[in-house]
Order: sequence, then structure tokens, then C-alpha cells
Amino acid sequence: MSKVMVALAQGCEEIEAVTVIDVLRRAEIEVDVVSINADDSLSVTASRGVKLEADYPWSKVEPASYQMLVLPGGLPGVENLRDHPGLIAALQARPSEQWLGAICAAPGFVLASHDLLGSATITGYPGSLGAVPSEQLSTQAVVNDGSAKLITSQGPGTAMEFALALVEQLLGKDKARQVAEPMLINY
Repeated sequence: MSKVMVALAQGCEEIEAVTVIDVLRRAEIEVDVVSINADDSLSVTASRGVKLEADYPWSKVEPASYQMLVLPGGLPGVENLRDHPGLIAALQARPSEQWLGAICAAPGFVLASHDLLGSATITGYPGSLGAVPSEQLSTQAVVNDGSAKLITSQGPGTAMEFALALVEQLLGKDKARQVAEPMLINY
């Protein structure tokens, strides 16, 4: 069974976080929602004031044990992700078989800030990708760079497509379509 960690930071974008968690769970993927709060608390207040409750604090998980890590965007959430030493260390030591998903400002603020993109082709929220060379940028809503094991997306409006792309990567296109159909999404 696939196992995914969604990292939540104070100020994350709630649409992106909740959409990913919901869609992956509809696909019967095991999802651990992990707060990166310094005090190990599970409560996260998202960028628009929505209260989210994580399953585990950062100190209780082993990031390398997941098949995929997902970073929602939002401000100041991505700044909190970018500045979390444990998360950055886990991303730097990411096992070669582990996938990474990043949406909105996370590709630019978190990954590019720590030189974690390599030569991957990515997308992200317009205006958040200034540190990324133009030849690596795409205007597509979702980009799956299989060689980098990295899936990126642009923002709240692309969260559903992003989440379904994560399902497709983990369980195949048929499963993504099976999850999309009852939600009335043509995938």
C-alpha cells in the first residue's frame, strides 16, 4: 500500500492541503498529516484561518519511510516549511525512490531556496519562482518530472488536478479516473 506524508505548516494554503489529503484518502492511500510545529502540537491554522488537525507531529515520523512527501503552498506556510531544519534535512536526504509533490509557492520558496530542484522541469505559483532558471519552468497546471520524481502544480485552482496526478503516479491512471468520476471530474 502507498503511504504519503503531507507536511502542514502554520499558514499553509487550506485548499491545497485538504484537497490533497481528501483525494489521496478517497484513493485508499494511507496519508499521514504531519505538523511541523516546533512545540509538537497538532493544530495548524491555515492561511485563511481554517483550523486543521494533523495526525502526527514532525518528531514522531520518519520521512524516509514514505513513498511520497507532499508540500502544500500558501503564505506564510511555505516560509515555515522552508525554515524547518528537519524537513529540509529530510528533503536533502530523500531516498532515490521517494516521490515529492509541491504546489503553489512550495517549489520556489522551499525547493529552489535550498537547491533541491536539480534540473527538474517544474511549475508553481506565478511570482514565486524567481530563483528558478527559465528553462526549467513550465506554464502547465501540473508537471510530473519523472526523472526527478517530482510533481509540481500552480496553486489553489489546480489543487484537484494536482491531487489526481499524485494518485495517478502512485496507483495508475485508472485509479485516478475511478476517484475522479464520483466527484464529477473529467480526468
